[in-house]
Amino acid sequence: MSVRRPLSTLVAVTTAATGLAFAIAAPATANAPSSHSPATAKAAGSIHVYPLTGFNGPGAWLQGNVNQCTYVGDDWNDKVRSARLEREGQVELWENYNCTGYSITVDRTGYNSIGTWVSAFRPR
Repeated sequence: MSVRRPLSTLVAVTTAATGLAFAIAAPATANAPSSHSPATAKAAGSIHVYPLTGFNGPGAWLQGNVNQCTYVGDDWNDKVRSARLEREGQVELWENYNCTGYSITVDRTGYNSIGTWVSAFRPR
């Protein structure tokens, strides 16, 4: 089910199958850093998401700012079935678009079986 939300942030997405990059819009959050805050100077965090368990299917890279909640976009909302990072770090996956509800923390080892509930992520 797709839900319309206010849009204000662009998120870069690269498909693993084709290597093509495109941008999707993501909602603003109440605690999103301003353009003058130190958080915007931090490097972006990324997570490799897949539509099938076991890191299978045509995956995509979702990128967002560290410590900032980012909606996964209508194409991935409730469709992430496995995810992992390709380098050190952690990314939280959240049930709701505004990083509320239940969550899991994904690292380089990944999660190979996730239920159909992921709507947002926050790199750490």
